[in-house]
Formats: sequence, structure tokens, C-alpha cells
Amino acid sequence: MNGWQRYRNYVMGNTIGPIEPNLKDLSFWRDYLFANVLLYSIPVSLVALVPCLVAAYINGQDVLACIELFAFCTMLLITFTRRLRLQVKKTFLVVLLYLLAVSLTVFLGTFGPGVLYLWAVTIFTALTFSPKKAYLTVAVNCVLCLGFGVVIQYRLFDLPLLELYSTSGWIVFSVNLLFLSLITSALLDLVFTGLQKTIVREANLKRRLKEKGKHLGQMLITVKSQNEELERFAYIASHDLQEPLRTISSLVDHLESQNQGRLDEPSQMYLRFLRQSVHRMRALITGLLEYSRIGKENALEWVNCQTLLETVLADLDTFIKEKEAEIQADNLPQLQGYALEIKQLFQNLISNALKFQRPGTQPCLQIKVQKLDKHWLFSFIDNGIGIEPKFQDKVFAIFQRLHPKSRYEGTGIGLAYCRKIVELHGGKIWVEPNPEGGSIFRFSLPLTKEQCLPEA
Repeated sequence: MNGWQRYRNYVMGNTIGPIEPNLKDLSFWRDYLFANVLLYSIPVSLVALVPCLVAAYINGQDVLACIELFAFCTMLLITFTRRLRLQVKKTFLVVLLYLLAVSLTVFLGTFGPGVLYLWAVTIFTALTFSPKKAYLTVAVNCVLCLGFGVVIQYRLFDLPLLELYSTSGWIVFSVNLLFLSLITSALLDLVFTGLQKTIVREANLKRRLKEKGKHLGQMLITVKSQNEELERFAYIASHDLQEPLRTISSLVDHLESQNQGRLDEPSQMYLRFLRQSVHRMRALITGLLEYSRIGKENALEWVNCQTLLETVLADLDTFIKEKEAEIQADNLPQLQGYALEIKQLFQNLISNALKFQRPGTQPCLQIKVQKLDKHWLFSFIDNGIGIEPKFQDKVFAIFQRLHPKSRYEGTGIGLAYCRKIVELHGGKIWVEPNPEGGSIFRFSLPLTKEQCLPEA
């Protein structure tokens, strides 16, 4: 560490302390500015002191030389003493500036730097104390100017330089000095009041962001814990809950084989109901297990949606022919995602469009895609039975059914799959009524950064 750095650390530590506050408000910056004033005043004063003392000695101004030497020693005391509080040091420096201003004005006249010191006191006070206190220096300047005017008018002291003044000239000078002092105080008051409000707002914003971040962190921990519980539940569902179902199914098979031909019609009906319930329960558990595993076992990859759609249509070929459905699709794009999940998304939406067909109408499904600013917009447009507006927000809830099982088969989990898959990719899914009858399922999937760039 060099000498300047040690000197700087000592002055700054002796003035504002070695530890900076968490909130750097205007009070901190005023103190920091004052510390820098002391830091640079000592070496600069040393450079200026010797020529000033020599000039004062040559011109026979011994009193002025003593005042300048006293001012420098006072600066040393203010800078290096540890016994004075910060506000006391600031006050001493203001008094010292006034002493220099009066002395230089008396001995050198308006052509000397004394009048600049009077204005500098106002600026220094506004910057290191507060703009409100700077108005006090305007009042002091007014009193000093009035005092100098009286001395000039009545020649109260035998000073040679008083012959250089005139009362009218001093009045003009004083008015301009007071005008500059007053407008400086007013403008700095306006600036610092705005800065203080900005700093307070920024501090409050940081505090709220910190609180929100802390709350978000706690929520993430909670979500992670809930996900772990869901995975544990899924494991239980896939193993422990499946075992009683297998037992019940085996007992039903055993009862039927052991009592074949001896059961009456009601007993056979009860066994069929029992078998159907076991089958539905197994489907629900399997669906719940698959729902919990969405996005956990695969990695992001480039997915050719057109190839994926062709695969899905091939898998559903028998169902499509059975329904005599007509399916039209745009040329689908490539995107980054989870291939198995997107395939399941397509399969669920196509299956629903065919399953919920309007009686007496040939199922017709149009698959459209549109490239927007930041995402792909997919639209699955069917001519089925449609969804009432009051149910459009509920259809994506898990196990939500709008129709009895006797009319339409299913577990009520298919559209919940779709929503989770779309949200897994950072998109949204919703349903709209088709003006021509049926429903329009729309979902967005984000573009990559390269796809967001405009085409050349």
C-alpha cells in the first residue's frame, strides 16, 4: 500500500468510519463528500500556501499571512483529530471559510478571491449539511455585505484598499452575490429533495424485492417438497395401491371360474360392475402416475412436429377409420421440447376431437400453426359437441368430467395432461368456441432465440 492510499484510508476512516452503511442515503453521500474535501484540501493547500505567504510578506500584509497560516493549521486539526464529531468538523470548516472570505475581501478587495469564498460557503453548506441550512449562509452573506457597505460608506477603518470601493459598486456586487447564493440554495434544495425521494424509493423497492425473493425461495422449497411428496405418492400408487386391485381382480376371476353356470343374473351383474370398477380404478391410478412423471424422464431435444403428427395419426388409424374422420393439418414446424410429451399432447387433443363428435356429423379436425413474435400458436379446430363457456376454464382440471361415463369413456385426466405438458414447455393452453360449431383448442410453444430472429 503506497503513502497516498494510507493517507486516504486514514482521512476517510477518521471522518466517516471504516464501515459503509447498507443504505447509502444523502446523509452518507454528504459525509462522503466532506471527507473528500478534507482529503484533497491538505495537499492542495500546501501547494498554494507558500506562494500566498511570500506574496503577503512582500506586500507587507503580515496579518493576512498569519490568517492564512492559522487557516491551514485549523484544516490540519479538522482533518486529523479524532476527538471532534463530524458535524463539529463541518461547522469549523464553514467558520474557517467565512474567516478567509472576510480577510481576503478586506485586504484584497473585490478583485481578490474573498467574494468567491462567500459564494463557496453557500455551496459547501448545501452539499455537506443540507440545502435548508444553506439559506442560513444566504442570511450571513447578507449581513456581511451590509457590514462591508457601512464600512465603505462611512470609512470606519483606516484601510488603504477601502479607497478602491464605492458604495454604489458594492451594492451592485452584493446584490449579485446574494442572488447567486439564493438561487444556488433553491436549486440544490430542489435537486437534493428529488434525489432523497429517489433513494428512498429505490431502497424500499430493494427491500420489497428482497422480501419477495425470500418469499419466492420459500415457495420454491414448498413446491419442491410437494413435488417430492407427489413422486412418493405416485410410487405408492403404482405399487401399493395396484396390489389390492390385483387381489380384487383375482377374486372376481376366481368367483366366476368356481361358480360358472351357478350364479344368478344379479350376482353376475354385480361381478361385472366390480370388474368395471377395478378397471376404472386401475386406469385412474395409471393416469395419475403418468401425470406425475411428465417431463421427468426425458431431455429437451429438437422435435419435428410434422413427423410426430404422422406417427400419432398412424397410431390412431383404426380409431380414425372407425369414426370416418377427416383430418387436415398445416406443415408443422420443428421446435425444442420433450418429444414423448408433445406426442401425447397431440394424441390427446386428436382423440378428444374424435371422441366428442356431434351426433350425425362426420368428425372434421383442422390442425393449424402460426409463427408469432415469440412463440408458435397451434390451433386444433373440431366440429364436435363443443364446450359451454362456463366450463371452459374447468376442463383442464385433473379428473374433471363434463359428461357421464356411460356416454363418453375416459378418466377425465387427458386435458390435464395437455395443460401440464404445455406449461412444462413454457406455454399456455386454452379453449374457445368454434363459431361454426365445436371447439378450438389453442396452445403456444416458445420459439428458440434463433427462431425469434427475423428472416433475412
